[in-house]
This record gives sequence, C-alpha cells and structure tokens, in this order.
Amino acid sequence: MRLDLNLLVVIEAIMLERNVTRAAASLSMSQPAVSNALRRARKLTHDQLFLKVADGVQPTSRMLAIWPELHRSLAVIRASIAPEQFDPRSDPTSFRIAVTDSLAEEAVCGIALKLRAMSPYARLAFSFHTNASSLEGIERGTLDCAVGMFPSLPRDIHVQGLRTDHYMCVMRRGHALEGEMDLDQFVAASHVLVTPSGMDLGVIDGWLSLHGRTRTIVVVVNHFVDALRIVAGSDLMTCVPSGFINGHGRSLVSQHGLVVRHLPFEAEKLVYKLVWHERVHTHPAHQWFRLLVAGICGNVGADNAG
Repeated sequence: MRLDLNLLVVIEAIMLERNVTRAAASLSMSQPAVSNALRRARKLTHDQLFLKVADGVQPTSRMLAIWPELHRSLAVIRASIAPEQFDPRSDPTSFRIAVTDSLAEEAVCGIALKLRAMSPYARLAFSFHTNASSLEGIERGTLDCAVGMFPSLPRDIHVQGLRTDHYMCVMRRGHALEGEMDLDQFVAASHVLVTPSGMDLGVIDGWLSLHGRTRTIVVVVNHFVDALRIVAGSDLMTCVPSGFINGHGRSLVSQHGLVVRHLPFEAEKLVYKLVWHERVHTHPAHQWFRLLVAGICGNVGADNAG
C-alpha cells in the first residue's frame, strides 16, 4: 500500500480544528482540496473518519483510536526534517498562542508588531485564553504556547516563569471603603469577579477559603476592562492585578477617578507563566518565538508590579 503523507497532514488538521473550513485555512488549502483529500483518506482506511455535526465534524471511533500514534508520528517526522537553524528574516513559520486577559491588551499588540518587524514572513494566530482551554490546545497541538497563571500543569508541559504580580482593590471615588478597610469589610462588600471561563474562582477566593471566609460576588465578567467600568458606576469593588492597573488599565483608572487600595490581607502572589508542549520544545523557530513572547509579556505593566 502506497501512503500519501499529505493525507495524514489533512486528517491531522481536521482533527485539531474539528472543522473542514478551518482545517483548510490552517493548511493554506482550498476547502474542496481538503474535502477531496478526506475522501481519499476514507477510501484508504475504509472508515468515515469524521462525521458531520452542527458546528463542524466529530471523529469516529476508528479516528480516535489511530489519533494518538498518528499525531505523535507526524510530530517526530516534522522534528526530524526541521532545519537545525531558523532564520526569522526569511522563514515562513506559523505561530499560535493564547495570552491571559490581564496582559493581552498590551501583549497581543506588542508580540504582533515585534514579530512583524523581526520575521516578516511569519504568520501569527491568537486564541482566547482560559487555563483549561489553553492547556487543551497545547495538548491537542492547536496552540504552540500560552501565557497565563496555570495553578497546576501536566507533566509533559514545559513552563517558564515570566514575573510575579499581586492583586489590588479598585473602587469608585466616594466608595464607603475607599479609606480604611479590614478583612471583615472586604468579604462583606459586593464584588465583581474577573474570570475568563466565567466559572473559576481566583487566587483571592482560594486564600479566603483556606481561612474559612468567602467574599460576596454579585457580578462575574470575562475581562478586567469590563470590571473597571462596572465599579466606576456602582458601589461594587473588584480586584485587579497591579500590572494591569499600571498598564492598559491606567487610562481607565485615571478617566473614572478610580481608587486603588491594597488588599487588607496578604494573598498569594500571581505568577505569570509561559507554557508549551514537549513536541515543540527543541524546535528552533519556537524557541526563538518563546524568547520574543517572554520579553514582551515579562514587561507589560511591570513598572510597579510586585
């Protein structure tokens, strides 16, 4: 049996994207060409491989069975033929990354502009970040790396600490607690919680739970910008990383005359981390890209961050 490796690459892209149109875009192929390749792969394997669903396709049991070895084998092949040297000025490499919201407003632009200046033929794609979705993307291969806080990581994930930060309380001018505030007043106040997933609790809530306390959360949003705008027009308060306040959030704090105060207790510091999978660990292009990302994200709003 003669095997066309291009068919395996197409199958891999469809598996990663779970959508034929997106798979075609990721491969820089037309959708008809990808569909034709899928038909050939089905004939070769005597299996449908993917079934249509409302938002794309889902793998068959046969596809799920062959996927781990297929994905690993393609990664080995790519690594074995990849050039030992990477020239950012001429190599047309694609990079896929997710960046946490507290850094994204400045980091996304910074990464894109610096990459464009240093590697004009490279392609860059950003994804929305939550700890869970970014780790899933890295495991599946739809992301090359991600920047977030990641309280726990699988063993096959590499990690680089970028910098630490800490939370600050933010409220409107004239808020009842803009002056002195103790722990009892803090937990009794009404809070806006920022969490990209809409479900996870934060570092502060983890600290409070260890001490048998819970705060009153009345609004949950996905972005720190939204939290600042909400507290500017209400009696709610929110907790925001210092780096965000010193970075993108600085203009909103100034515009609305917001009050920034330290927490009335010592909470665990935030640690921003850059994470990636073993499959791209030694790849020269990705090593170069991670250095670029670390340089940008390690300095966003860091002037006064802890």
